[in-house]
Amino acid sequence: MSFRWTKLYRVYDVKKFTGVDNDISNDTHRYCLKKKDGTIIYTNDKEKFLRENSKEFLGWHSDDMREAFPFKTFYTLEEAKSYFNLEPHPVHKDKIVGTKFALYDNCTLKMTIEFKSMEEWQKFVDRNHDPQDTIAHGMKIYGPYMEYDKDYPGEKDPIL
Repeated sequence: MSFRWTKLYRVYDVKKFTGVDNDISNDTHRYCLKKKDGTIIYTNDKEKFLRENSKEFLGWHSDDMREAFPFKTFYTLEEAKSYFNLEPHPVHKDKIVGTKFALYDNCTLKMTIEFKSMEEWQKFVDRNHDPQDTIAHGMKIYGPYMEYDKDYPGEKDPIL
């Protein structure tokens, strides 16, 4: 019996930073952001707020991240598919029956992968986490500043 796995993908729009930019190149305080807890943080590169390896990282799914960087907006399914460019890594081709997409809302691309079985899905997950050769989220390419909701009940959704 096949198994469907659905994720809802969004991407933070770096160009729509809502904090303060003093426009002084290379200034360590160029970008300023006040977090929900009142903490004020500064950086010379606003993308540091989006990098997990940076001390300024705001945290995936956090209110601070979502307030600082609104999600990118898409007007068509094709525009979203083109931007995200999500395609399962070729190493997984024998595990997958098919992949479908829908524009869930104007910021969210819904992707459903149908696996041959739940066991094949588990092999997909295990292979992605191989410490010697990690595959980012099982995709051929996984772009920067993307996040997803993985607990979406895709198997009950009539759209896909």
